[in-house]
Amino acid sequence: MDVWEKLKEKAAMIEPLMRNYADFGNDSIKQMVLHPIVAGGKRVRPCMVLLACEAVGGNIEKILPAAVSVELLHTFTLVHDDIMDHDLKRRGKPTVHAIWGEELGIVVGDTLYSSAFKALTDIRKSGIDSDTILDALEVLVWANSKIQEGQIMDMLFEKRNDVKEDEYMDMIQKKTGVLIEASLEIGAILGNGSEDEINGLGRFGRYIGMAFQIQDDILGLVGDEKAVGKPIGSDITEGKKSLIVIHSLNNLKGIEKEKLLKLLGNKDIGDKELKIAKDMLIKSGSVEFAKTAVKKLCEDAKKELNVIRDSDAKNTLLELADFMIERKF
Repeated sequence: MDVWEKLKEKAAMIEPLMRNYADFGNDSIKQMVLHPIVAGGKRVRPCMVLLACEAVGGNIEKILPAAVSVELLHTFTLVHDDIMDHDLKRRGKPTVHAIWGEELGIVVGDTLYSSAFKALTDIRKSGIDSDTILDALEVLVWANSKIQEGQIMDMLFEKRNDVKEDEYMDMIQKKTGVLIEASLEIGAILGNGSEDEINGLGRFGRYIGMAFQIQDDILGLVGDEKAVGKPIGSDITEGKKSLIVIHSLNNLKGIEKEKLLKLLGNKDIGDKELKIAKDMLIKSGSVEFAKTAVKKLCEDAKKELNVIRDSDAKNTLLELADFMIERKF
């Protein structure tokens, strides 16, 4: 069984429970809140919660609502991201605001947000003590704060042409890395892991999360649209300062750099101009640069797992780090 099949097996444990948090007794509300949940997704974050708990010897059956909580929080960010980016499709399906409008889209996101924290506190029904739950809740609150900080940074970067690589890495650590970091920490906390195990798994998650985002940037430029689930090249028209773009702007000179700057963030360009921008980013060596960064982060991540005992869960996490380098979706 490959690592993706293992994750699907874990994800299947939380799917029915996730749907429960969309049931508000009103069919219209249920339909709207359920839409981004059933739209699919990789479910990487809830799987990380369960794998971390297993890796420190915990009982995953008791902490399923915690796995749901991080996925609900993640789904909330996607709903709001789609509104801010004016994306009409997510995973090949219409976004919430494309169907019901931006106003209701915002409220649906807020509903998912509040449900995330309810799911985590519902673990009390499993007999886990309040102090442990509070420790896990503190991590989720911290992660949410950092995600919003990272989102603000990402949006501000769109207006700048002088974003540095270390600024970008700081941004993706907050926008993407922290929730995967938090997922592993929450799982380890609820599984009664040691401080070293909790911290090591958290750092693993941070590096994997950053690699995940850079790989997303790569796929958003050179991936297959059907597999990725969103228009290829949309980051160019949105003016996103990905690691690929930042590296290109740092290395292109004169007319070439000016040409790329004119194309970035221009929502009116056609397929021909989009291909020109894409070819420039590839020929500048920036895509290969980004691929190297993904490999380095994944290797750093694997080293962090030296603090936990050997187990099937640990092996799956190691396999996941390797999978991040090659994933196509």
